[in-house]
Amino acid sequence: MAFVRWRGRCAQLIATIYEDGRSKQKTLTALPEFNISQQIRDEVAQKYPHIPVDWNQISRDFAKGPPEHLRIPTPVEHQDMAVIETLLRKWSREADNRKDAEKLWDAAIVLCSIRAQFYYKNEAPRQKG
Repeated sequence: MAFVRWRGRCAQLIATIYEDGRSKQKTLTALPEFNISQQIRDEVAQKYPHIPVDWNQISRDFAKGPPEHLRIPTPVEHQDMAVIETLLRKWSREADNRKDAEKLWDAAIVLCSIRAQFYYKNEAPRQKG
């Protein structure tokens, strides 16, 4: 099963795999933005079809942000927002009506923007060293 690992302010999608009876962590992809795009999801599924990924859980964990780089913890509802953003984008791609599709996509952008603004307002100062 895949999981999110933070390295400072950078996130990666990781899975534990077993080779020759030994466990090893494999980086599946970097998670560079505030949302996990469908393109990233498709690439991971194509490259690693044998590794299960619970994208809803990954979105929730990713939305928490880097554990030691925020002055105050990310609100729990940001995890729900991340899952809803994914659904809004999916529904936008599936919508028959162009205007409905645009509204759904715009709603996803609003939620992502709220989460990003919180992150940037509460980001702990970087230490020099």
